[in-house]
Amino acid sequence: MKIFIPLTSIGVVLLGFSACDSKVDSARKDALESKADALENKAKTVRKDAKADAADLEKQAKLDADAAKDAAKARAEAEKKAAEETAASVRKSGDAAAKALEEKAKAAREQK
Repeated sequence: MKIFIPLTSIGVVLLGFSACDSKVDSARKDALESKADALENKAKTVRKDAKADAADLEKQAKLDADAAKDAAKARAEAEKKAAEETAASVRKSGDAAAKALEEKAKAAREQK
């Protein structure tokens, strides 16, 4: 029993010392925590910047799509107008040709 108490006391003291962090360990843990905080802050900044960049790209894509749509609509209107003008010209020339043929037919009937 006499040996048990001193050995137990020594064991408790050794456990107490091992539970305490040394100044080096404390400094290392503080440095790691500081590094982790800095990385988390950097991650937040990167995420925020990426969201802003994505929003800008979406906005630009929408503007580009709207511009392309407007340009296509303008081309379609120009082609429609050109087709209408061509159709009117064909009608006019067809009428003129028909009138000329009618005149020839009239002249042929008058020769009887």
